[in-house]
Amino acid sequence: MCAPRIKRGLALTLLVSLVVLCGCVRHYLMELSNGDRTISLSKPKLQGTNYNFRGSDGGEYAIPRSRVVKIKTISVEEPVKRPSSLPKPNKPKHWYFLWLA
Repeated sequence: MCAPRIKRGLALTLLVSLVVLCGCVRHYLMELSNGDRTISLSKPKLQGTNYNFRGSDGGEYAIPRSRVVKIKTISVEEPVKRPSSLPKPNKPKHWYFLWLA
């Protein structure tokens, strides 16, 4: 009798925890002074004159503070806007259409 109630409670608990934990994952985009971009899995922490972070391959990295221009979350990054269709090229008019003009 209690088994369906326990299963429902367990399923609800797992669902809520999944939703909460998915909101905690953040990736950071670091823009450097030379125009390069680096993705960080952990929040870059300033220690001394370097930003220390964990890269996408899992390794620990350090970048000098003077090279970092901006740090922001990837979710803040705007997607690249692409035109919905390419503009049509102008076709040259043929000589036999000149008598219509």
